[in-house]
Amino acid sequence: MRNIVLLGAAVCLGLIVTGLLVVHGAVDPQTAQIAEWVKQLGDDSFVARETATKALRELGEKAVPAVADVAADTEDLEVRRRAMSILLAVLQPTKRSESIGCSLLRVMPGSFSMGSPPSEPGRQADEGAHRVRITRPFYLGANEVTQDEYDRVMKNNPSHFSLKGLGSDKVKHLKTTRYPVESVTWFDAVEFCNRLSALDGFPPFYRLSAVVRTGNNITSATVQILGRNGYRLPTEAEWEYACRGDTLSAFHFGPSARSGVFNVKPIMVVIAYGMEPAWPDLGRTAEVGSYRPNGWGFYDMHGNVAEWCGDWYDANHYAVSSSRDPLGPDKGERRVVRGGSWLTTAPAARSAARTSQRPGDRHYTIGFRVARQP
Repeated sequence: MRNIVLLGAAVCLGLIVTGLLVVHGAVDPQTAQIAEWVKQLGDDSFVARETATKALRELGEKAVPAVADVAADTEDLEVRRRAMSILLAVLQPTKRSESIGCSLLRVMPGSFSMGSPPSEPGRQADEGAHRVRITRPFYLGANEVTQDEYDRVMKNNPSHFSLKGLGSDKVKHLKTTRYPVESVTWFDAVEFCNRLSALDGFPPFYRLSAVVRTGNNITSATVQILGRNGYRLPTEAEWEYACRGDTLSAFHFGPSARSGVFNVKPIMVVIAYGMEPAWPDLGRTAEVGSYRPNGWGFYDMHGNVAEWCGDWYDANHYAVSSSRDPLGPDKGERRVVRGGSWLTTAPAARSAARTSQRPGDRHYTIGFRVARQP
């Protein structure tokens, strides 16, 4: 019986591997060898399975796409266990940019309920709950990109809340280098990703052409996704998956807003003789990491600055969205913005809350964090 089961698993694994070779157009010897090792994870021989596991671990990040795909598609529990053990061994929990030192945290594959239930306070019509599966591991910035990091890569700092910005009166006598960069367009964020990729020795994820600039900001461009392993913006699904960190509540810290957990505009509460803010209103951004992270280690997923995502926005897209690694609509007029900001109230900063902005617009409430696919 064991031989029959293993034979069936091997056949299925062979089909998966063949699909990987076709999908990725792989013809080089190393890719063929990876495919053979992946297939060998389901071999009848224990020695063969052990040999393949060790070889894939030693190969490192180059093995990740094929191993992740098999982990997602196989029905063989041992193959899945081995594949996940390889991913955990190969991918460090934290990666740092070699050029600017920013930290990115590993996010492993998994599934979650994206959107919000009808009973959630503040829920909007575009948040229909649906099951989503993230099949590939990825890295995501532990923090929003800071003014110092942006300046080091782009050689300018467009931020409103900087010592030379229009909101300098709000940050007098404060060191804003660790404040999130804001007042950047979606195109600026994409160009930052490409420049950081070049600095760290990764191929670019995007190609920009027909670039139009207003001052230091890109207000229009044609953007082609090359799909390589350089830095990029997270997809909307990846962003919410990382924000939730295995939670189902409105916020990663619980079902309702309270003082000291995020930088958003305070709600007003009743006191004995009137009303007062439930927590201090900063009226500006705050240094990244000023508040406790979520369970996966990510800071400021709620509030501080809202964050550009890679997807086009469509209020009705959830109804037709793929349940597996969704990428958003193929086209649109506005890009997804997530997380709320210092200027929004708590409901707009919920894990499921969605908003959008034209990609050429810039606002002192919007920044971003970077992702990368190993």
